[in-house]
Amino acid sequence: MKTIFAVMMFSVVGFGQTAARVMTDRAAARFLDQATWGPTPESISELARLGIPDWLGAQFAAEPSDLPDQPMLDSAGKQNNNLGPVQAAFFANTVNGRDQLRQRVAFILSQIWVVSQVSVRPAYAFPPYWRIFRDNAFGNYRDIIKAVTLSPAMGTYLNVANNRKANAAKGTAANENYARELMQLFTLGLIELNSDGSPRMDAGHIPIPTYNQAVVTNLAKAFTGWTYPVAPGAVPRINNPPYYLGQMMAVEAQHDVTSKAIFHNITIPAGQAAEQDLESVLDALMAQPTMAPFVSRQLIQHMVTSNPSPAYIERVSQVFTSTRGDMKSVIIAIFTDREARSGDNPATPGSATYGHLREPVVFLSNLARGLNATIGPANGLNRYAAALGENLFNAPSVFSYFSPMSRISGGLFGPEFQIYSTQTAADRADAVNTAIYGKLDGSTTLDLSPFVARAANVDGLLDYISYVFMHSGMSRALAQAAKDAADAAATPRAKAQAALYIVLTSSEYQVIQ
Repeated sequence: MKTIFAVMMFSVVGFGQTAARVMTDRAAARFLDQATWGPTPESISELARLGIPDWLGAQFAAEPSDLPDQPMLDSAGKQNNNLGPVQAAFFANTVNGRDQLRQRVAFILSQIWVVSQVSVRPAYAFPPYWRIFRDNAFGNYRDIIKAVTLSPAMGTYLNVANNRKANAAKGTAANENYARELMQLFTLGLIELNSDGSPRMDAGHIPIPTYNQAVVTNLAKAFTGWTYPVAPGAVPRINNPPYYLGQMMAVEAQHDVTSKAIFHNITIPAGQAAEQDLESVLDALMAQPTMAPFVSRQLIQHMVTSNPSPAYIERVSQVFTSTRGDMKSVIIAIFTDREARSGDNPATPGSATYGHLREPVVFLSNLARGLNATIGPANGLNRYAAALGENLFNAPSVFSYFSPMSRISGGLFGPEFQIYSTQTAADRADAVNTAIYGKLDGSTTLDLSPFVARAANVDGLLDYISYVFMHSGMSRALAQAAKDAADAAATPRAKAQAALYIVLTSSEYQVIQ
């Protein structure tokens, strides 16, 4: 890919330092809006100088950010359910972390593979679960499936832990929750897909289901026999009590060893141990052609556009398939695809169906980064995210905060709009107002001085706002509205605040193009 972008080499004098560039500021800012928590003048300049291939290489090698481990008990000696420090650290990482791409991908994966405090209460369960996605963001999708399956947090959330084989005498059967959601939400979806994401049809032109109830029942049997890790100082049991550090362990006496006919006409042979059955399921999933377009479409939707073309999905799916789920290769394919980069050139006509709404966590992080936030581990940004419908690690259900299949009026996909309402739209404007005219919280400081310094020349101020927040692509109508607001203000700071408020509450900013 480097040779593709090398032909764009030229020298640009922008808002950053003058240097040899391989990308325009607009192209760099658009890319960063897709691949990070938001562009800044420094990151725009860095990417414009490095180019996408070298920038991606640096991000793949960047030191991972972390979330702090939490005590099991609170100060009163009771179970600690306070996720506040973890949520605050998450937002501090979005603003300060150098591993921007890893964080974005990990967050996306956590929205697909949901575990929520709605069911998993202890706060100490969440940093280890988050690390699964952080550590495998650039790894292999097969490894993600395995790590999540053996996670004690998922063990609680979807009843993998202490899921015993059927007992005819007692009238019990294996719990089917994880088996069903693994297929429906995490890997395959409800219907088989062609590589471009379109439904596969049978002879009667009816979509072909990826599984039926018999498959759910049989797959559930494959996940029997796992229990929680043994807590330090505890005695191992057939059914260990919840403990969220480490991986779940197999109890073979509770594992169903019968043969199991699952999806795609695959049968897991009889007599296998729990670990062997798990490996058979992983092999079967990775061999199912539907998984590549199913996963690829969701990744594209989160990163680039809610309505990718079938050709875009197919190109990424082919990379997923040919690399057997290599996330690094898939990420490169998503961001360097011609559909993702088509808007980098301002002469290229934009499509009204392109892009996606900034979901609350992305919106707040982008706002903080663009306004030069100084943010610490005691910040309260998650309070704003929760008010907007995206309370970190508290998704209302296994279907996450919003469905990738959610549509807006007119039939287009618009997943993030599922949590966008009259109330949350007003709350977004209130958050912008608080950020610009007040204080987001006691430990977060925003620095408007770069904008205030340019307020004597309103046109220059608007150019800078457009550069930081709008990929240097603010429309004339929005620029005029912001100019009118700035001209009506008396002081340089008031001019900057007025212009920023108009831009940051606009639909042009709220929807990433």
